Amino acid sequence: MPRREEYDGPCCVPCCVCLANLVIALVVFPVVFYGVLHQVRVTVTDASLSRFALAGANGTALLAYDLSLTVSVENPNEAMRAVNTAPLEADIRFAGRRFDGARLAAKGGAIPEEKSTRFHLAAAGEVDAAQALGSDGVAELVRETVAGTIQSLDLKLSGEVMYRPVHVGRFKLSVTCPLRLQTATPQAGTNVKVLDEVIKCP
Repeated sequence: MPRREEYDGPCCVPCCVCLANLVIALVVFPVVFYGVLHQVRVTVTDASLSRFALAGANGTALLAYDLSLTVSVENPNEAMRAVNTAPLEADIRFAGRRFDGARLAAKGGAIPEEKSTRFHLAAAGEVDAAQALGSDGVAELVRETVAGTIQSLDLKLSGEVMYRPVHVGRFKLSVTCPLRLQTATPQAGTNVKVLDEVIKCP
């Protein structure tokens, strides 16, 4: 009876070619079927600022503010929904310091394919200016108020997103929306300043 020899060398050429084709198919097929992965896009579609100034008496400086925003989170993918794997948090900041904010969405929420979800964020109140902004932030607010343009106001969104049904990992969401507003001269009994342009958040 002929002796059977074991072969522990490299694979034969036809086998290697078949294996390589299988790997390529497993990688390329999902990409072709689902398309290129696009990250969610964030914009501020409108904003109004009815108050943002220093106020207070008896030597106490307060930051008084009244701000309203509409935040749009768009999922541009054709065949993948975007799922929040962490809460979507919004921080309203001036000169890099957070003075207000809110949770826009809980963990587990999803944005369907080629759809967008809008969140309305309203923030109003009075806080200790020195504690909220720091001495440098207060000085910057005074300078920008005198100049007539609030340049250091922004909205920061943070969270984490996973795209389904293709498991391609989790992606940190961290974007900043610059809310540069001109202080408005009171008109018709109000000093509300409304943004007509869409603010893109890189």
